Amino acid sequence: MLACWLQKAVRCLILAGLLLPRLGLAGGPPPIIVVQPVSQNALLLGLVSFSVTASSGTTMSYQWYKDGSAISGATSSTYTILSVLGTSVGNYYVKVSNAGGWVLSDTATLNVVDAPPGIITQPESQTVVQGQNATLAVVASGAGPLSYQWFFNGTSLGATGTSATLTLLGVGANQAGAYQAVMANSLGSITSAVATLTVLVPPGIATQPQSQSVARGQNASFSVVASGTVPLSYQWYFNGSSLGFNNQTLTVDGAEPNKAGNYTVVVTNVAGSATSAVATLTVLLPPEITTQPQSQSVVRGQNASFSVVTSGSAPISYQWNFNGSALPGATTSALTLTNVGTTQAGGYTVLVTNSAGSVTSVVASLTVVLPTVTLSLNPTLALGSTGFTIQLSVPVGLTYVIQASSDFQTWTPIATNVATTGSATFTDAEATNNPTRFYRAVVP
Repeated sequence: MLACWLQKAVRCLILAGLLLPRLGLAGGPPPIIVVQPVSQNALLLGLVSFSVTASSGTTMSYQWYKDGSAISGATSSTYTILSVLGTSVGNYYVKVSNAGGWVLSDTATLNVVDAPPGIITQPESQTVVQGQNATLAVVASGAGPLSYQWFFNGTSLGATGTSATLTLLGVGANQAGAYQAVMANSLGSITSAVATLTVLVPPGIATQPQSQSVARGQNASFSVVASGTVPLSYQWYFNGSSLGFNNQTLTVDGAEPNKAGNYTVVVTNVAGSATSAVATLTVLLPPEITTQPQSQSVVRGQNASFSVVTSGSAPISYQWNFNGSALPGATTSALTLTNVGTTQAGGYTVLVTNSAGSVTSVVASLTVVLPTVTLSLNPTLALGSTGFTIQLSVPVGLTYVIQASSDFQTWTPIATNVATTGSATFTDAEATNNPTRFYRAVVP
């Protein structure tokens, strides 16, 4: 009130001409205010402007005052308050000056009135990683008290969203969407702009790559099914070393033993990464015969044996065949035939098999010959005090029977033996009791 009174007093003195010595008549007349600033009622946080129109033959300057105090920077014909506050209430006037003097405007009063809600700062969209916290906030104006209600995708969040700030703890993918706040007071309500919450989901592996076995030279394929925020990138590794391959599926062309090992994939997006389980590639080597079975000839009644040496991925199975027909129970790398007969002469092969393939050996022929037994005499040993001694040449392992006769008609077995070496001797003790004795060897 004192400031107002002083302003009026000064204006009165000017009008009375008492201040003429201060007008500097040598510089011409002072400015004349043509349009005075006007009192206003403004909304809280609203915008308001005061202006003055003055006339002068020379350049004019301006200085605005509030309640008698100069306002810093307010030096133009218009003074604007961008956001009216309670402290903005007061009396405003302007001092207009030129080379000839100065003049004060009328006082304009600013009052602040109640207002419906307004939004000063809108909630902002944001992006968070799943599991992190998210905060949405709105700054509102208007006469208090103000109430707040947050909405998610158009549905009220109820008691959890009744303040200017909405905090979401450990957000999940289902909380991504559109958020808005409605502010209200006794004069009305206002709805904020939509703030979009984007929730980034780190990669997760839904289907792991599977271990597998393939034959040498075949193709192998590993694949992974991943979830998470797209785009997803893939990096495959072999025994810990990067293969530089970015795809859900890794194909190993023409698998060789040096490609057997452990394969993994790392799936990455903007929210993180995930490493798959280890998938093992086994490269199976088909069987190979390094030593073939050999053809042979044996005496009837002897044993015969065929064998094969192989390489390849275990386990390896064997099936021996005789003249194209499988031999029951002959399923090892060696085939032994005991006491062979002439019916067993023919072609023998073996089929070698593993999980990567099979191979058949060359044909090994078995020839069965009739045994030959030769009897001979050593004159110096033939007849002695113990009997008559004969010598035999007989195939090893062969069973032979020595028979004796006195008339070439009736033959009596006198010994049965198995040859352990290629030759043998036999002494007939009964020979001393027979004036004539004939001998022969028989193979059963």
